[in-house]
Amino acid sequence: MGNKPENQGNATVTWDDKSYKFPVSFKYAVISVLIFFGLLLTGTLAFGASLELMFLLLWIVVALLVMKLGYKYNEVQNMAWETGKQSFEPNTIILIVGVMIATWLASGTIPYIMYWGLELISPQYFLITALLLTSATSLATGTSWGTLGTVGLALMTVGNALGVPQAMTAGAIICGSFFGDKLSPLSDSTILAATVAGTNVMSHVKHMLWSTVPAYILTAIIFIMLGSKYGKNGSNMQEIQQITDVISKHFNLSWISLIPLLVVLVMLIKGIPSIISLLMGVFSGMAVAVFAQGYNLATMFDIMTNGFVFKSGSTLVDPILSRGGLYSLMSSFLVVLLAMCVTGMLEQSGILSSLVEPLVQRTHGSTFRITLATMVIALITNMIGSSMLLTAIVAGSLMKNVFKNNNLAPENLSRNIEDVGTMGAPVIPWNSNAIYCSQMLGVSPYAYFPYVFLAFFVPLFDLVYGATGFAIKKLKPEKPEKLEDVETTSKAI
Repeated sequence: MGNKPENQGNATVTWDDKSYKFPVSFKYAVISVLIFFGLLLTGTLAFGASLELMFLLLWIVVALLVMKLGYKYNEVQNMAWETGKQSFEPNTIILIVGVMIATWLASGTIPYIMYWGLELISPQYFLITALLLTSATSLATGTSWGTLGTVGLALMTVGNALGVPQAMTAGAIICGSFFGDKLSPLSDSTILAATVAGTNVMSHVKHMLWSTVPAYILTAIIFIMLGSKYGKNGSNMQEIQQITDVISKHFNLSWISLIPLLVVLVMLIKGIPSIISLLMGVFSGMAVAVFAQGYNLATMFDIMTNGFVFKSGSTLVDPILSRGGLYSLMSSFLVVLLAMCVTGMLEQSGILSSLVEPLVQRTHGSTFRITLATMVIALITNMIGSSMLLTAIVAGSLMKNVFKNNNLAPENLSRNIEDVGTMGAPVIPWNSNAIYCSQMLGVSPYAYFPYVFLAFFVPLFDLVYGATGFAIKKLKPEKPEKLEDVETTSKAI
């Protein structure tokens, strides 16, 4: 391993990767990954096992595969812990969001949005409205998770009440949430992709418009068509009236209920870290629940721990508004932690690098092959690593010199990384982003998968551009020194 040159047509390509204690053959890497995915998919799809259980059981399987290379178990365990530490921030956000959902239900924030959403949004335009609202929110805040846990959650309850299929609603919300996460200069994934590729953030964002805008337009058209078909047939005006009546009877509906949402959005837009912003959303929601809805602190602490339970007597409304609490997202917490630990063994042992490295050697100076190889590497890393941030780092480090030595600007690399890494994350069922989407919206990744159109259209445009050369940015040739400058320097010497 280390820095290795490979002859690729007319270009010499090098890449940087870290050295590993024991070599891993491509054959062994393929077998290991096939065993990993085979057991994971068999357990979850064939036998209905939970993801957290499967990752727990896979710990010993993956550990044995890595130990067969020559590592001792304490080394393998350290690999798991080292990667597992990366789950601290997302898991903290998961716990906070669970508490925030409960407080926002008690404060009337979610019921207020739901009430006016049912009053104002036409069922046939609901899906496109959900797409546009979540897109605007994620662009402004730079966070898909924050958008899903605030505006997305409220829109999900509105969609359920309007009779729009849950999977479609989730698809529209996820498309909008990750659209902004991909394009916002405030997003950590946007900044990281630009950094590892070696370009600045705004150049990266502008170059992504070539693939993202046409894909977004196609996505919007499909949601308009779906909304026209399902919105008219699915909505039940009597049910909508029942929901609005129950909400108006049991909650003090006023603009004050929107304060928690506004607090979070303003703080996120100002660049305040997500954990702090969401915690302020919890405290402001608790304050509104106490002073505007009449709850006492003891009751609020119970609600924040065990979730909000709505008891109006309505079999239609009560299930919609009963959710949240510290323990409600514990399944997501465990999946993210265990997935990061188990996949960390594969990554830090060199199995992942050995699996994707041959792709780099087969690009042969072709723009299309380079584009395809980058996307495949990003997809494999996203599937194994369960993290779009790890995807950016691995794909960027492996392909950076490939792009440079083939006269391709780094913006092409950063675009490929985001188009597969960021947009692909929510459609890989065991990825931390898909787990969060599923728990937040109450829809299985396997159910909403067909409706996350943006995740499928964006990479297609990348492949078309790679094949045709359109929207492929070339490196600018370095300007030679002017003759007079050379002469002046010579005289000075």
